[in-house]
Amino acid sequence: MGYFAVLRPDDAAAELDFEVTRCHINLWVLPSFIPGRRLMYFDLGMEVTATGAAPVDAVEVLLPFTVETGYRMDQFRGCADLYDRLFDDETAELIFGEPVNLSGPATERTLTVEAGQYTYRPRRIDTANVEAANDQPPRSSCYRVPLQSSVAPGTSAYIRLRFRVFGNRPVLSAKSPFGGVILDFRIADVRESRTRSREVGIRKRIVPIASVNFFAMLPSQYQMITASPYQRYMRVLETRAWSKYLGGVAYRHPSNAQLVYYWRSEKRDDGTYLPVTADNPFRVFANYDRHLNKAKTLFWALMALLIIMMVARSHWIPALSWTNAKWVLSHAGSFLGLLTLTGIIAFGKGAYNLVMNRVAKPRLWFRWIERILLGLRADN
Repeated sequence: MGYFAVLRPDDAAAELDFEVTRCHINLWVLPSFIPGRRLMYFDLGMEVTATGAAPVDAVEVLLPFTVETGYRMDQFRGCADLYDRLFDDETAELIFGEPVNLSGPATERTLTVEAGQYTYRPRRIDTANVEAANDQPPRSSCYRVPLQSSVAPGTSAYIRLRFRVFGNRPVLSAKSPFGGVILDFRIADVRESRTRSREVGIRKRIVPIASVNFFAMLPSQYQMITASPYQRYMRVLETRAWSKYLGGVAYRHPSNAQLVYYWRSEKRDDGTYLPVTADNPFRVFANYDRHLNKAKTLFWALMALLIIMMVARSHWIPALSWTNAKWVLSHAGSFLGLLTLTGIIAFGKGAYNLVMNRVAKPRLWFRWIERILLGLRADN
């Protein structure tokens, strides 16, 4: 089982040490053109506090999915820096969920959350030098993220970045090609990892996280059945309001409703957060069914059948005649009659898993075309 973690760089000096004071994670599950198909993005916000004698100039992140790095002539390479979104009046309040005050000179701007009177000091990341680790864990990714300027000892900085998700399992797994999904997100959950022998060197570099806020945004047709722990709240996402923040993200027209599910790390009796470590991992499990509009599905199936019958009767295509169509249908019925329902289901699952796991290149090409088409959408 893969998990998320913030790591101390492998080549860091002995005197370098830091902790993640706050960790904000947004998992976007956005619908595409094909019913049931999803494109996913992982937004990560971290406040890094330098606690050692050396400045912090980079962090590493272990991600429980395969990253889609981008394409030729694609400005989204590896990850995107969301620094500018933090200083936009419209998006800053959406990100932090409450009014904020922006202040300071251009080189040292600060962001103060009014309700908690907490000040963040955003910092840009060096996107040109973000690089993947040489030895990637199975179904996971490990990236070194350098900062444009170091975090001095005793100070903190907030960074926010976005990854494209390619291989989304085990974070989001389909229950069946036509069913719901299972959300399974974990932080520093080393005890149930499938690749312990390959992660021994990583585990000793895991950095404690003081507090975690995790948000999952899913299409409204996914209906939650169970969750553990139970989410703090769920609500409808103001998709139009978030369109500026989602700039550069391929998603369908803003009229499509999204639901927000929110979890956060545990608190002690005195109100302080219990740090997330290998001894106290953070886990979110949620089981969703997908609502299918049966009337709509039946309508389009009948429409498709009527069109095929019209083309067959019209003789526009010589090979596609009514006689040939009846022959194909009769023999197809005889062939399917030889198969058991169990065999059909097994074959479908096998074909689905083969495409998901083996045919990476065609999937990447398809996504490239898909993103271009989704990028042509109207934002109003």
